[in-house]
Amino acid sequence: GEMDYLGDSTWVSVPTLVFHGTKDDLVPIETSRRLAAEAKQVTLVVTDAGHVRSWNVDPAAYDAAVRKFLTPLIS
Repeated sequence: GEMDYLGDSTWVSVPTLVFHGTKDDLVPIETSRRLAAEAKQVTLVVTDAGHVRSWNVDPAAYDAAVRKFLTPLIS
């Protein structure tokens, strides 16, 4: 219950970038999809990776997504 952060996404108060792999066998991708749908501050990047392996699958794409997310925030 303490780890259930869906349903009330008011805790997301700043722009948040989430990477989630479709091959994640620990956390269902639907969790991040729901969070992104509920919290407009969340940008979800779906990758073809396992749990916390998004950078490993495609470092260039990962870095590009981070740059795209951060650029408007720091400009």
